[in-house]
Amino acid sequence: MKASRVAVIGGGIGGLTAAGLLAKEGHAVTLFESGPTLGGKAQAVMVEGLTLDTGPTLLTLPALVRGTFEQLGALDLLPPFTELEPQCTYHFTDGCGFTAYKDLERMADSAAELRPVERKGVHSFYAEAAAIWRAAGEPYLEAPFEGMAGFMARVARRGIGAMLAGMKMDTLHVLAAKHFQTNHLRQYAGRFATYAGGSPYASSAAFALIPHIEHAYGVHHVRGGIGALVEALGQAVRRLGVTVHLDTRARFERITEGYRVEPVAEVFDSVVVNADPLASLRRESEPLSLSGFVLLLEVEGRTAVPHHAVMFGGDYRKEFDELFAGQLATDPTVYVCNPSATDSSMAPPGRTGLFVMVNAPAMPLEEGRADQARRDWEAGAERVREQMFEKLVRHYPALKGRVRVVGQRSPVDLAARGAPGGSIYGFLPHGRFGPFRRPRIRGGTPGLFFAGGGTHPGGGVPLVMLSGRFAAQMASAHLREVA
Repeated sequence: MKASRVAVIGGGIGGLTAAGLLAKEGHAVTLFESGPTLGGKAQAVMVEGLTLDTGPTLLTLPALVRGTFEQLGALDLLPPFTELEPQCTYHFTDGCGFTAYKDLERMADSAAELRPVERKGVHSFYAEAAAIWRAAGEPYLEAPFEGMAGFMARVARRGIGAMLAGMKMDTLHVLAAKHFQTNHLRQYAGRFATYAGGSPYASSAAFALIPHIEHAYGVHHVRGGIGALVEALGQAVRRLGVTVHLDTRARFERITEGYRVEPVAEVFDSVVVNADPLASLRRESEPLSLSGFVLLLEVEGRTAVPHHAVMFGGDYRKEFDELFAGQLATDPTVYVCNPSATDSSMAPPGRTGLFVMVNAPAMPLEEGRADQARRDWEAGAERVREQMFEKLVRHYPALKGRVRVVGQRSPVDLAARGAPGGSIYGFLPHGRFGPFRRPRIRGGTPGLFFAGGGTHPGGGVPLVMLSGRFAAQMASAHLREVA
């Protein structure tokens, strides 16, 4: 096949994956990243010897990630993974707790401590989640989503049962309430809607495929953090001959010969855009998924905080009602990641680094309201910090007096890096058919493709990587057609 020129605009995980695979096929690939570093939202910082991710903090579907590095001829660069067991510890406002394990029997034992009947609930919930994965998850990830006809053809190959299961799906909360008697485990199951920036009360039960994936394929830590994975991807694409321009905000326009990309004023045969596609598709008026507020903390000494922990608020429905009304939660759920619990390379001896996060509403996009939202964050961030500290110390009292803030990230910071309104995932997949309204990889003009968490198949490191693989496949097919 004749070598063609491809521009990749955006150096996140999706863009890096697409760039590397297209270069592996022999195309001349140039990648433009507007920031000073690669990785998009998957950034890491080093603060006085501590290494902390500021974006994704865990990895699922490890075979997909390894397979991508194998396609890139870069297995030698891939950092090792450690599978976590337990996967996550959950705390509730009444003092009860629950631990999620890959081992379903151990998880059922933990659930039974809340109420004996929940042992059965764990087994029935995960059985239905597995059925949802087979009926909808596998066909959704099997190929680029180009319309319902192709998707339903993939579903039909799995039998009439799969089609009926898809038609009967309600919200994730309704599914959780069907299997669990306690609000504790309904909160646990509902939390997985936030992996796409949504509410469990409005997101499809299809998101139950996420806990299935974690159970079936494990929750993993990348040695050195997700930032180390990004570094390895960057090395891989450069080794394949991709030209990388950092601190370069690129623009493109369709012309007769292909696409003119500024500021280099060069013509390319195809463009892969690794950025949120809503504005390009003139869908910026649609509601946005949640943002987040992150604190990066240093702790004196080692701590008993597990690798992943969640501290729920007392009224989950109220929390999401407030967030999607554009308000900060009165009693927010707090997530904490302590990577040095597993990986001693993430913190020097005698110290611990914690990533702590709460969900936050996306900011308005209208200029005047956006300016006001930025001012509100400047004024209100301290209150959110106090809420996070209060909950952290309530559940881990040994932290009191040992913690200092070494960094923070707000929706304002995410917006400055190109996320619309600071939304982590952009598109909000609410509704039974929400996932199918997600922006597609194929753009509106020949040779234009999108990759990243805002496109099919969605957010999270492996799915963003898969979007890059799909974008590369589709760009290659287009280039063959026009050669």
